[in-house]
Amino acid sequence: MIRSTTTAALATAALLGFAAAALAQAAPPLDPAVAPARIAGSGLNVMDLEAQKAWYVSTLGMTVTATYQRGGAPYEYVMGLNAPGAILALLKAPRPPGPNGFGRVILETPDAKALAGVLAAKGVPMREVVPNVAYFITDPEGNAIELYTPPTR
Repeated sequence: MIRSTTTAALATAALLGFAAAALAQAAPPLDPAVAPARIAGSGLNVMDLEAQKAWYVSTLGMTVTATYQRGGAPYEYVMGLNAPGAILALLKAPRPPGPNGFGRVILETPDAKALAGVLAAKGVPMREVVPNVAYFITDPEGNAIELYTPPTR
């Protein structure tokens, strides 16, 4: 009995070792000419494309950097800020009412607390998450947006 238990344990350990070795082998690296360079941004599926575009422009100061059309009508806006960096794509897509099913869009700002105060004064509901660092707001469709200031070190 002891011998068969020991044999089974050794066989299991060997199989686990082979499995771990197979998993540990990294995939070959991508050719730098085609490898992703950075995360470009996020995309939101929205029900009312024009209303969402207007809100991001008027409330957060974003601009439309590209418009994609189908049948002569916009179906996606690529939004950006004045500084180079990530984009936010707003795509008109059928979906249930309420926020999208992912976490949040994070916007870096020099002073998240001050921006949250300005937006709260405009009637945008705000919630403090980390004092002086992170504040949450939502767009008109309920999508979460984090106003974020990196902590000083």
